[in-house]
Amino acid sequence: MDVRRLGRPRKYEGPVKRFEAWIPYDVYQEMEKEKQRRGISWPELVLDMWGAYKSKR
Repeated sequence: MDVRRLGRPRKYEGPVKRFEAWIPYDVYQEMEKEKQRRGISWPELVLDMWGAYKSKR
């Protein structure tokens, strides 16, 4: 068995891109609180925020 092929399965179809964002600490705290309340990951929170933004355009 080839150990290098073991690992977490891909979460998203197609290509993905990692990005870094610098935000004010109070915004981070509010986002962290919402993330914990909903029991979701950072990527899920960001994608939900993006979906809400897109739906209002």
